[in-house]
Amino acid sequence: MMEAHMSSQIRTLSYIENEDHPVFGTLVEQILHLLNSRLSFSDILIHQNSPIMLRQPKGLVAVTDSPITKEELEEFFEVIEPNWSARIQDRAFDRSIDLNTARIRANCFTFQGKKRLGCVIRRFPREPMALSQLGLRQCEQDFAKLTSGLILIIGDTCQGKSTTIASMLDQINKTRSGHIITIEDPVETLIPQRKCIITQREVGFDGDVESYYLGALDALRERPDVIVIGEIRDAQTAQEALALAESGPLVLASLHARSTELGLQKMLRLLGNGEPQAQALAQALRGVLCQALLPSVEGERYYLATECLTSSPAVARMIETGGISGLRALMDADAGKQHPGCFSMNAALKQLLSEKKISLEDARNATTDRIGFLDTLKK
Repeated sequence: MMEAHMSSQIRTLSYIENEDHPVFGTLVEQILHLLNSRLSFSDILIHQNSPIMLRQPKGLVAVTDSPITKEELEEFFEVIEPNWSARIQDRAFDRSIDLNTARIRANCFTFQGKKRLGCVIRRFPREPMALSQLGLRQCEQDFAKLTSGLILIIGDTCQGKSTTIASMLDQINKTRSGHIITIEDPVETLIPQRKCIITQREVGFDGDVESYYLGALDALRERPDVIVIGEIRDAQTAQEALALAESGPLVLASLHARSTELGLQKMLRLLGNGEPQAQALAQALRGVLCQALLPSVEGERYYLATECLTSSPAVARMIETGGISGLRALMDADAGKQHPGCFSMNAALKQLLSEKKISLEDARNATTDRIGFLDTLKK
């Protein structure tokens, strides 16, 4: 039965905005139209018996008033996973796939007691964005020049961590020769072969390797120069990421956390919270990049705000001695002069606010230091 969409408070795109969206095309055709349109969005959300929705910088919007049927979703699922009906019985499943001019990740699921189907689609660039176009400071771009040690890319989910990592990899790929191994769930942006040979391994039931940990364990025997661990989720993966960084290659790893301090505390907790582990992390760590995506005031795009911690003898001492709370002082608005390569999120937010690119409310939600944010506004 069709949902009463008319009672929904979610806005529907105007005729001009949706650029003659093909209401009567197949679901794949409708998705391709959206992926190739000028509309700004991060995700496509599709529920059986509801219109297609887009997640735009300022919230959800319906593409049209026309609901998607069960048959249309089943046809789409068949395209991305021929065995979808068996897979979806156990739980939701992810698939990355190339759809002609676009590459997507689709998470497919059932809900309401398996009576209805749904999926959330995330689009990826066909090729990595140029590192210089992301909005990173030069010291943050310089992480791609490193040849060893551990770099942690942290932030909440959907804050552009994968995009940053892909751009760093392609910068390495353009500037030096070597073997790059990625362990991802699923493989997102495809890295083209330039000066490096690229091995992108997918984690999963029917992927290339069962877990991040096993992929990291395999990697050392595959003579890597650069290794990417798509996400550190557990103690084994954290320990192996550190062991890899100590053994020679450059390791880039993603970690879900709200701030630099919380990310390092989480990493230490996963490592066992002992003094030897803190010393090992302090010696291997080359930097931490914490990032957030904020909607523009007009709502037509996102801006990247970051805070950066670059390793130094002072930073290493704080990590070794459990003084992580003291790192915030190194990243305050003036820290870049005293501690090169260290900047706070508040400094980035203040700059975006001064340029009237983001709203005060969005900046307040994104800050990694609320008390410091208030002080920053007063200066």
